[in-house]
Amino acid sequence: MRWLSLQSAHITSSPALDGVVLLLLSILPLILGACLARLDQRLSVEDPNARRALVGFYDVERNPTDVYRWSRPEAALFLFGFDGRPAQVMMRLAAPRDTADPPMVALSMRGRSVGAFVVAPGWRRYSLLTPTDPAGDTPLMLRTAAYRPSGDERDLGVALSNVAALPIAGSEWLPPVRTIFLASFPLLGWLLLARRAPHLASAGMQARLRWGIVALLAALGGLAAAFPTESGYLLPTLGWPWWPLLPLTLTIVWRLAHPLLTRIPVRLRAIKPSVAWGGAALTLTLVIALRLGLPPVFGMTGLIAAVALTVVALLQNDRLTSDLAEQPTPYIEALALAAITSAALVLRLYRLDDLPSGMWRDEARHGLLALRIWNDPAYRPVYVVAGADLPALLFYLMAPVLAITGPGVGAARLVSAVAGALMPLALWWAARPILGVRAALYGAAFLAWASWGLSMSRWAFPATLDHLLELTAVGVMWRALRQLVRWRAMAGMALAGALAALAAYAYHTGRLAPLVFATLTAVRLGCDAGAWRRALPALGAAAIAGVIVLLPLLMFIASDFEGYNRRTGAVAISNAQSLDKRTVALVLDNIARYLGMWHVAGDPNGRHHAPGAPMLDPLTGTGFAIGVGLAIAGWRSGALTPLLWLALALIPGIFSTNAPHAMRSLGALAPSCMLAGIALDALVGSARIAGAPQRFTAPAVVAGALIASLVFNIWLYFGAMPRNPAVYNEFDQTETAVGRVARAAATTNDPRLRAVQVFLDRRLIERDTVRFLTSDLTVGVFDGMRLSEAVTGDALLILSPDAPDSERTAALAALGPTARELTPPLLPDGETPLFLAYGTGEGARRLLEETFALAQRGASFRGAHALH
Repeated sequence: MRWLSLQSAHITSSPALDGVVLLLLSILPLILGACLARLDQRLSVEDPNARRALVGFYDVERNPTDVYRWSRPEAALFLFGFDGRPAQVMMRLAAPRDTADPPMVALSMRGRSVGAFVVAPGWRRYSLLTPTDPAGDTPLMLRTAAYRPSGDERDLGVALSNVAALPIAGSEWLPPVRTIFLASFPLLGWLLLARRAPHLASAGMQARLRWGIVALLAALGGLAAAFPTESGYLLPTLGWPWWPLLPLTLTIVWRLAHPLLTRIPVRLRAIKPSVAWGGAALTLTLVIALRLGLPPVFGMTGLIAAVALTVVALLQNDRLTSDLAEQPTPYIEALALAAITSAALVLRLYRLDDLPSGMWRDEARHGLLALRIWNDPAYRPVYVVAGADLPALLFYLMAPVLAITGPGVGAARLVSAVAGALMPLALWWAARPILGVRAALYGAAFLAWASWGLSMSRWAFPATLDHLLELTAVGVMWRALRQLVRWRAMAGMALAGALAALAAYAYHTGRLAPLVFATLTAVRLGCDAGAWRRALPALGAAAIAGVIVLLPLLMFIASDFEGYNRRTGAVAISNAQSLDKRTVALVLDNIARYLGMWHVAGDPNGRHHAPGAPMLDPLTGTGFAIGVGLAIAGWRSGALTPLLWLALALIPGIFSTNAPHAMRSLGALAPSCMLAGIALDALVGSARIAGAPQRFTAPAVVAGALIASLVFNIWLYFGAMPRNPAVYNEFDQTETAVGRVARAAATTNDPRLRAVQVFLDRRLIERDTVRFLTSDLTVGVFDGMRLSEAVTGDALLILSPDAPDSERTAALAALGPTARELTPPLLPDGETPLFLAYGTGEGARRLLEETFALAQRGASFRGAHALH
């Protein structure tokens, strides 16, 4: 390779000669690799890499003679490295059944039937011939009638011991699609490096770099051809034919169009900032169109073009790209920050007790753990495996709140709500020294009312805690490294390191906080060797403080590594049970889903956000798109920092299942709002430079944009989401309503209502939400036939809405001859009862009516009353 690069540096550049050398470099390693390749796939179910190929299979089991895995009724065997060549697959299977009839297994590949056969009870080897896909993964599907043996709750298919897949005689030596795919990498590398790099000293250095990278890519292609099974898993032929056709086409077009594109900024100088604001308006139009259903291919292409137009127009003025002028006064900044923080607090505390309208069982479990910490001096967990699978910081913060207020929905959510309300303040704290005052304030405002942030902070979950600590740590770090006095720098960095480490005690994504902190610290110091030397004592202080804070968690990890990683391992992309794709394809699919999360389709889970709705409102989404463009274009020195931060924050989501996942990617919200703030700051700056009338209309436009963003998010979270069945059905509506009734009877000031005896269905009282809400109460139980104690006055008995008729009759009989069925509250649909209620005396009826008149403003109860 060195000889080739030296020779190419001395030879006069010739397109024909370059083409010949490039072709040889691309093809020869593939031919050599194909000569050395061993195209077969042999697998025992106990192999360490068995999970790569086997999907839909249970864990390894053993008997005295065999090792095997049971399949589920639907399972898949992935074949790697065949790339369109037919494969002979041999499987050792067994299917013992209690019944006389042996099962039939049907095999298919991408919907095409491959065959079907009966699997005997004992071990036998079965062989079949199957086609494979020339591009992408090849899953061989196995479908069997479900079988559940006595004493086993699993649905089983067949038992597999080992499998082998071999090529048939006469198979293609170099499959064409795979060959073109691997050969495209050196070609693309050559095209990208063909243009002279101005920072290199000579054309010879440029040639050596170009051909060295091309040779490296060609060698990697040869290795992929030599090890087809391993490379088929690690580097499948994905995206065909768009890859390599699209990147090659774009690279060639860019090289041809680059001279023309360089002239566009000169032509735009005379008409900016009108072009910038027009581009922003076009971007907003396309964001709204994507939200309304415009096909993503067209919408995202237009969005990129509109953002490019806006960014090019904004970058034409040196005053705009320089660090800021005309910043708000400290007084105005303080007022704006107070207003933003107040808005965030109000939006998170308003109707916290009943929006979301029901608790989720995990919220209740967290409340129970917090009460246990408060009541049991011997219980001091660092990480809770059983019942939570979470670090324990949230539970310690919830404990005093619940001890003072008692178990309640709003009380359980209070810590998370306050943490979410403080996040805009923390964003301002982190972003101000990086992006400037205006961008930080705009970003904080967008974060204060983002529906994504509201959804994540208005329930008893620690998702916001680690990001609050991370933002605070970054803000402290950025300021500490400015200190000229050594002890101040060391103290500041020690505090920053401790805060970043403390984030690991909040939520699973907090494990990433030390990495984010270290990366942004490196960005802050840059490539200045002197700055690194001066910062060494402060960096040491941060590392020591971080290790001290992490020490209890590290000790727990050493004692229970499996428990610490149980939840993250369960949702890891490598353990995904997708029957269509394997890890690399799933990661790329996740990346595509997260790229569309802001404007096309968000998290489908109604507990996390409005199902399927983009994660940002149209105004913030527009600012985010323009901010990404400005960061890529290098607008201001710190603009790239939130983009890097955003990429790091997406790591937990990209490498786990159920993408896009609002909770695992919540760390991306603050950098997204920073980028939106950058865009708004740039647009305002362009109007200020232009002078009147834009100088005076810009503040009105900014205020209108912020108000429109606020109104949209309020409508989405407080208007649309509570009425959406895909949202409220994700919460424990019945259990929460039952717990409210029990608490209302115990806490009311009305002596008549306090005297009402409350009895709950035995199935309800065992559920986590009811256990939490009644943890400090004594509640009667109905076991389906009789009550736990005698009725002495007014009494209320609550059954599950699906209780059988026999239990309904028994409930009336148990309450006595004066018992009657009462009108229950309804779900937000106004039709479905939350539970069944039976009572004696006027107090039982009043207790129901007053409980839900207060909690639901009476709407559901009055609707139910009208129906009766």
